[in-house]
Amino acid sequence: MATKTKWQFEAEYIQSCNCDYGCPCNFNGYPTHGNCEALVAYNIRKGRFASTKLDGVIFAEGLWWPKAIHEGNGIGTLYIDEGATPEQRKAIEQIFSGKHGGGVFEIFPQTFAKTLPTKVAKIDFHYNGYNSWFKVEGLGEVRSTYITNPVSGEKFKGEVVLPGGINWKHAIVTNIKKWWMKDRDLLATHQNRAGFVTTVKFSDKGCIG
Repeated sequence: MATKTKWQFEAEYIQSCNCDYGCPCNFNGYPTHGNCEALVAYNIRKGRFASTKLDGVIFAEGLWWPKAIHEGNGIGTLYIDEGATPEQRKAIEQIFSGKHGGGVFEIFPQTFAKTLPTKVAKIDFHYNGYNSWFKVEGLGEVRSTYITNPVSGEKFKGEVVLPGGINWKHAIVTNIKKWWMKDRDLLATHQNRAGFVTTVKFSDKGCIG
């Protein structure tokens, strides 16, 4: 059995998916529309994979499953910002492979029927609470905002706490007013879907904060 590399990072995180607000998958439910597709991104504030520093690395993941995630047959791919060094790119690919632990990073690859080759692209990442957004140039985009009350139009503020979460432990709940991805087998376009914005801490042991 291959030896797992020690790693950890702290990052800003923006998540979109195709479910209704809040996403029932977070509460042991099935996806709103039967399948699951998502585009998510991380901006690493501070981190390390073995001796490789990961500070400042931005990466995103395109994800798709025909049914619920745990039922498998998914497709996943990795996008790494062009500003990362070759050593940093290799480290992020190793984390994404699931071979070195890390909660969701270890679990998701086990549900993939296909992992598409990594692409290096310019990623614009802007962390601003409810109004966060990111763009993988030419490949995908996520725009977050407040959920609004359908009667009064007031902005909704809410949070979800998941003590046992493998992806995050605490996040604000947002409306992804627009998101899309267009890359090989990953094709999606959505408006007003579930979103989450938070900061996360990961290590080879899993999501630790």
